Amino acid sequence: MKFAYLLFLLLSTVYFSLILSSSGGVGLAYAQKSEKTFVGYYQSWSEPWTNNPQQIQLANIAPYVNRVIVSFIQPNATYTKGSYNFTGTGLQFAADGKVVKDAITLLKKYNPKTKVLVAVGGQTYTNFAQMNPQVIANIVKDFGFDGVDIDYEPTNVKCLSSNGKVSCTSDAEFRCVVRQIRQVLPKPYLVTAAVWSIGAYGEGQWANAQPQGEKTGMTLNLLRSPESKMIDQLHIMSYDAGTTYNPQEALAAYQNYFKGKVVMGVAVPPEAWGGNVYTLIKVRNLAQVVINKNAAGLMLWSLQKQPEGTPSDDNPTAEMIAKTACQVLLVGNCQQPLFSS
Repeated sequence: MKFAYLLFLLLSTVYFSLILSSSGGVGLAYAQKSEKTFVGYYQSWSEPWTNNPQQIQLANIAPYVNRVIVSFIQPNATYTKGSYNFTGTGLQFAADGKVVKDAITLLKKYNPKTKVLVAVGGQTYTNFAQMNPQVIANIVKDFGFDGVDIDYEPTNVKCLSSNGKVSCTSDAEFRCVVRQIRQVLPKPYLVTAAVWSIGAYGEGQWANAQPQGEKTGMTLNLLRSPESKMIDQLHIMSYDAGTTYNPQEALAAYQNYFKGKVVMGVAVPPEAWGGNVYTLIKVRNLAQVVINKNAAGLMLWSLQKQPEGTPSDDNPTAEMIAKTACQVLLVGNCQQPLFSS
């Protein structure tokens, strides 16, 4: 009996050591069943040329990035089905289209739980008035994407508050974009949306939430509409909003209006505007808020972006942020490099 007991202790120690190792040193066996999402935006223009799909970074992303969003398709993209030609799509891969398609296939083979979406729009591609939803659907199906992330960032948006309600010049178009994308990509295809940091401010207890700007409340009309049920997940761009911005307050506002999955975004420094820096401490704190408030996970802009100057906990790389998020969210396999060879 004494030998059996000692053997049990030895096997238990080895088992839990393996569990801790696979999670980057965080969590116990039961905690490894975390269903949290870690979203990584992938810059198509940052991928060097190769004719070998195994050498493309896209094929070698760590499994803890369980949602990969390839950026960006033009809303008014042109594309011939079956051509695998990026000309006219907005995607800026140097590699041939079939090589990229094979890289996506490899990523899914290596990481079966990872979903790969393609983003439409972004700061540069804003012509949603002439969106070609069927072209977008053809790209999704040809390349094996699991869906579309709508990154709706129109210029010259005006949002006004009247009688306690916010309305914006972009309201009708935003809803139309979501509706048209979902019509050509019915479930189980995923339709997600990247939404503005202050897009759920402007009404109720968030009427005076700071900071205020021309896009305050830009997402509210969509979230109150039938089209909101067509969205599987929101990715809050909780950066480029200045130092007075409180991501926890933004999360509360979005969760108040949207009952689906909400993901909070962080960015590799420096941010484009406002002077905020997501240090590793801030990343850990926000990840813990995500857990405490039962949000869906974290999102990173972007997987290939590099900080200026010497990397440190106060000036982290994409890999440092990704591994930190992985550890707090208990996604698993946190010791792996962000891009393997």
